[in-house]
Amino acid sequence: MNHNKMIELLDNLVPEEGVIFDIIEKVDVFRITKATPREPRTYEPSIIFLAQGNKRLFIGDEVITYDPLNYLVLSVPLPLECETNATKEKPLLGLTVKVDAGTIGEIMLKMDDKPQNSEFIPKGIYSANIDSQLINAITRLLESLSSSADRNFLGPMIVREIIFRVLCGEKGDALRALAYKNQHFFQIAKILDKIHKSYNNKFDLNSLALEAGMSISAFHSGFKAVTNTSPLQYIKNIKLQKAKMLMVEEGVKVYNAAYHVGYESISQFNREYKRLFGITPAKDTAFNHAGI
Repeated sequence: MNHNKMIELLDNLVPEEGVIFDIIEKVDVFRITKATPREPRTYEPSIIFLAQGNKRLFIGDEVITYDPLNYLVLSVPLPLECETNATKEKPLLGLTVKVDAGTIGEIMLKMDDKPQNSEFIPKGIYSANIDSQLINAITRLLESLSSSADRNFLGPMIVREIIFRVLCGEKGDALRALAYKNQHFFQIAKILDKIHKSYNNKFDLNSLALEAGMSISAFHSGFKAVTNTSPLQYIKNIKLQKAKMLMVEEGVKVYNAAYHVGYESISQFNREYKRLFGITPAKDTAFNHAGI
């Protein structure tokens, strides 16, 4: 498959380091020129395509690679670790298409898709081989972004086509499952979204299982099937990553960040932060603010 046209179009759309958010609704385009070592990140529900470069994601003991030949699908928000391979001469170039249950449901109404068994719980993240139809649709989307008329009229239609083609792919189960509101995957996805948006709350696992309409054992096993981690560890990772963002990006003091994400013990916060990031919060903020 020839990705040269995609590279050329993205080069023109994102000539400098960074991300253009919502270049049209649901679509971000990006250029990354520096390699980054393995570090914790939180990913939103999305489909990510790369024209150049590659990334490796670490979730539990699993490693997932995505590159120009393999796109990434996340149907739920996930805290994981990410390693980027990019240089100034050969930057990471790509685009992100954000997904949600409403859009998936609308597309599937016209697909006449048959619901899966309610007990079926697909993984919340995977990579899949890209095909020529997807390459063609992505190229047309990038071309449409160069014209305001095309961007506003054709762009949204091509975005829906891209989501449709991913849904029809051999590993579209995780996205299709978002549309089935009476099934276990949807219930777990709803709980993940709640944790992600209300990260500063205290969460009782029994209450979360009850809200999902599942027994505590079914909730634990289903949660791990989707996220490859336990509910407790997921909640901790979300809280700690939100705290890091507050401290590094907004300059919030360590104590205030810990309190904001729901920690009552600063020593516990320091201990769990170091376990996840390999450095204490104070040293991490000093390191980042020094521009190192």
